[in-house]
Amino acid sequence: MGIFDIFKKQKPESTFPENELERCLMQAETDPTARKEFYQKLLWNRLFVLVPLEAGAMAGDESSETETIVRFITFDDGQIPVFTSANRIFDKGIIKEEVSFVGLDGKDLFETAKGATFILNPFSYYGTTLAPDEIESIMNGSIYDQIDAFEREKTQVEAFNTLFERAKKKQQGLIILAGNHAKKLEAAETQQLEASVTDFKKCLEIAPDHWQSMVFMAKALQRLERHAEALEQLETAFSIESDSHTIPMEATLEALYLDQLDKALYYSAAAMQRKPGDYILMGNHALNLLLAQKDDEASSLIVKAIGLQPDDPVNRNIEAIVRDVLAGKRARPTFKELMHEGA
Repeated sequence: MGIFDIFKKQKPESTFPENELERCLMQAETDPTARKEFYQKLLWNRLFVLVPLEAGAMAGDESSETETIVRFITFDDGQIPVFTSANRIFDKGIIKEEVSFVGLDGKDLFETAKGATFILNPFSYYGTTLAPDEIESIMNGSIYDQIDAFEREKTQVEAFNTLFERAKKKQQGLIILAGNHAKKLEAAETQQLEASVTDFKKCLEIAPDHWQSMVFMAKALQRLERHAEALEQLETAFSIESDSHTIPMEATLEALYLDQLDKALYYSAAAMQRKPGDYILMGNHALNLLLAQKDDEASSLIVKAIGLQPDDPVNRNIEAIVRDVLAGKRARPTFKELMHEGA
């Protein structure tokens, strides 16, 4: 039999997989690590392409000395259907008439139709599109470097996710959340939070711009009263993530712990800019303005905040503090005094 064959009978059922190439293709569909072997076999195994019937009719001469120019049948969009075995041509019964095909080693086929897009097994459950750039990378071997890079990245992602989830779990019930007051940490709890900080640092070694790790780490550092380190993480996160109002809100608190009032004002103003019209953020900034002796601004802002939510008890307390300071009924409080009062 020559290199051309003519199938005149429809195959009613798929025999997939029926060779090593097809087994590798099936495995590569779900296992990226199998793609290397698939690409290797794709080059050196026989593939089948459709050709006009008259080409098959002229295929009686099997002489390997004669070079034959093959014209492939393409889809309407110019893509070339290619099959991993002759039986794949008839999968799903889509081909119902006499067809001719030619079998070529993958490497020879891709060199013959350089620059073309191939659709591998277009009628089968297992197939793929082979674009020109992918074929070129298969031919020159660079596809294997890409697979290795993908595997390294996959390993890193898995390691990162494990570390991140473990670090968050270690914080449960220990970090300070809105409306909660801190109790003294036990020695074991301190060790647990320190371990979470270590894990988040490892996360950032893998993904240096992962601002969520920075924020969670800052919450642990805050609870450990390592405020300078917490503020450093929050400021870095603030420079990366431009939408979250929570980051500058937390940075405000850490700046106040460190008696850096200018930074506290900057970040509480930034929080309002990121979430305009939020009465809680407005109340926080009004209190910072009072601490900074910007009394008129503090008074004006807390009135606006109360107007948005008249029944908020925190802002009502802030309003009373501002009013009493302006009226000379109490001394201007410090941040530590306000923390003690629970303002």
